[in-house]
Amino acid sequence: MTCMPDKETEKRLVVLFLIVLACVLVIVGRLWYLQLARGEHYARLADGNRMRQLRLLPARGEIRDRNGQVLVRSKSAFTVSVVPGGLPENDANVMELLGSLLGLSPEELAAAIEKGRGVPYEPVRIQRDVAAETVIAIEENRFDLPGIFIEEEPVREYLHGSLASHVLGYLGVISASELQQYGTTYRGSDLIGKSGIERTYEELLRGEIGTLTLEVNALSRPIRTVNVLEPVPGHNITLTIDAHLQKVAEEAFLAHIQTLEDNPGTQTGAVLAMNPKTGEILVMASIPGYDPAVLNDQSKRNAYYSALVADSRLPLFNRATQALYGPGSTFKPVTALAILEEGVIGPKDRFNATGVSQYGVRDWVINMGLAPFGQINLSDALGMSSNHYFADNGTKVGIDRLSAWMEELGFGQPTGLNLYPPEASGIVPSREWKRSAFRDRPASEQAWYPTDTEQISIGQGFHQMTLLQLAQAYAAIANRGTIYTPQIVKEIQAPDGTVVFRAEPQVSRQVEAKSSTWDALLEALRAPITHPRGTARNAMGDFPIPIAGKTGTWEVAGSISNGLFVGFAPADDPEILVAVVVEKGGGGSSTAAPIARKVLDAYFGLDKTEMEE
Repeated sequence: MTCMPDKETEKRLVVLFLIVLACVLVIVGRLWYLQLARGEHYARLADGNRMRQLRLLPARGEIRDRNGQVLVRSKSAFTVSVVPGGLPENDANVMELLGSLLGLSPEELAAAIEKGRGVPYEPVRIQRDVAAETVIAIEENRFDLPGIFIEEEPVREYLHGSLASHVLGYLGVISASELQQYGTTYRGSDLIGKSGIERTYEELLRGEIGTLTLEVNALSRPIRTVNVLEPVPGHNITLTIDAHLQKVAEEAFLAHIQTLEDNPGTQTGAVLAMNPKTGEILVMASIPGYDPAVLNDQSKRNAYYSALVADSRLPLFNRATQALYGPGSTFKPVTALAILEEGVIGPKDRFNATGVSQYGVRDWVINMGLAPFGQINLSDALGMSSNHYFADNGTKVGIDRLSAWMEELGFGQPTGLNLYPPEASGIVPSREWKRSAFRDRPASEQAWYPTDTEQISIGQGFHQMTLLQLAQAYAAIANRGTIYTPQIVKEIQAPDGTVVFRAEPQVSRQVEAKSSTWDALLEALRAPITHPRGTARNAMGDFPIPIAGKTGTWEVAGSISNGLFVGFAPADDPEILVAVVVEKGGGGSSTAAPIARKVLDAYFGLDKTEMEE
């Protein structure tokens, strides 16, 4: 007789069956989810644990001077990188050990990782150009440093210290705004040009990123190379700068300021040399400079950068293109141009320089208790730098026409030089400008007065200009009205040597004036050197090649004056134009002109002649 299961047993079997069925369905569903619905995602995670895709950074392009001398290049060096996704969950010991080996505090290390953090299994570069002993120490502690990579990548090498530092620029870790600007090929720990040529031509110099795909073990140690996409090096850039002449200018400036009476060696300023016929810049020196190599050294960068920022002399500031100066008497040729073109007085007409203008401007001889200049013409006035001559005749021109001539010469606007940071624009004073600039003051202070015009006419008024703008005005005289756009890049070559850019002279403006006016100005600008009482005679009088130029002194209230000099040679067929400003140096004839002389000596090879003798 067969026993039939009772109803209670059947019920239990059904429940058990349903439980088993539910478990099976859960397992099947989970398998479906993991393998089908999310299979691709987890496969990528598995590959992330097993595969590492390293970006191969290209060698940045070389920067050379006009003669092919290499100023900046890339060299191969070791970089320590961290793979955030490869770090253990409790990574305090790893971070402590790595920080001690790299000389970084836990905060610095954490900040570097966080800044570069992006894709979990993509390396973040922590320290570049590490010493061989540091690499050895990391390898010896490999088992205690999971997620740490040693990569070999190119780093920047500046071969001449601080030479032309404001032209070349420096590299720094990319900022959040720059990361947005330059796009997805950059990462948060990448270096990028911050100023100068390095910044201006960042994308050309950088090249194209490559990739290296590696299979790694549980300790993130490479097992095999899966794939390599080689990086493409950056373009090479040849500058218009002459490295030898640049060095002469910088050394001449530093040596000469040591001889000054007031606070010797502390003066700042700039030296600019260019070919007025092409706009090519041969020298751009801003004093003091800085060493880009130290800014690239992560172990020294923070302290060095902080010191540069705190330095009251502003070493990172390019005084050739960004600083605004009053021109002093170097402005008088501009006033002379306006005087001649507006028909106020002819170049040979005599003017009775009694030493004191209608509104009280004085000649320097009067301030020294000497006799006035008396009957003088334009050449005498420029040669001896008569304030009376230019104040009275400039006032007859009037501020409206004087401002118009300033604008014609390019003052008050950038010259067009392609270099980062951008140039300052400066100030062209006018009635409208003064009303706007003094709008918060009483109406009487907003009005324009003849005394204002007198001060503008002698170079001591409201006008502000860069040294480059002042040089461009003299280039207009040298070229009889033609001004070329300043250029600092001569040629750009692709990695395969193909020339993708070659600079050609570009006319930026043509100043229209009578031929007789240019003749008179070119003749009168010889006088500061050739006149018996010429202000540049001491520095330039024995120069064997004819020079045209003018000294200037910009009076600074409550401080020592700035000294300036601008000149070009040969006077009748100029090859080189030199402009110098020495802040708090005193008179231009004793501070700026001797520096310009050293540059001219070097350009024409006269310094070598002296050495041979």
